[in-house]
Amino acid sequence: MKQILLATALIALPVGAFTAFNLYATRPVVAASVSAGLGDLSAFTAIVTDVQAIAATGDMAAARARIKDLETAWDDQAATLRALDGNAWGAIDDAADAALAALRASAPDAAEVDTTLAALQVTLTSPVTASAAPVDAVLVAGIAVTDANGRALPCEVMLKSVTDGLASAKLSDADKAAATDFQTKATERCNADDDQRADAFSAQALALVSK
Repeated sequence: MKQILLATALIALPVGAFTAFNLYATRPVVAASVSAGLGDLSAFTAIVTDVQAIAATGDMAAARARIKDLETAWDDQAATLRALDGNAWGAIDDAADAALAALRASAPDAAEVDTTLAALQVTLTSPVTASAAPVDAVLVAGIAVTDANGRALPCEVMLKSVTDGLASAKLSDADKAAATDFQTKATERCNADDDQRADAFSAQALALVSK
């Protein structure tokens, strides 16, 4: 999920304020949301409840500011949650991305915002269970870019691998330049929440690094 503002030189090593205070103070109590695979997700459902209440007033700027808290918290826990249940994590991540996209549209559509937030709330409460049958990973340049459920790997994880590889590999000037170019393109696509294309660029960089 991501709106991850990665700067190529700063990639880590691997893988308006809510003014309607009365709405916040009187928001409904959120029942604990517990996924069998992911554990207690009530902190996330509470944020979504806030965002829904704010969006209902028509203040999309404030709703965008509040959902940023969800994005940050979700990304901070992504590695841990994905390891617990990758399929459930992916379903919630997709729902969160849809809600973020609706709120961050140049002219947010109230109905679309309401629909995506409601879907996110439902998914947080009852995420899908892990799939019974794994699928073959998709490979780019011989490097896996999806997990066992067929979802694109988190682009930041792939970028960490690229950074680590570039730091330790002994490459020719040509290969280093090409790998760095792929890294830059991967970072741009990761910043745009385009994991699939970002991972493809990272895989091409990793293929050069591991020659």
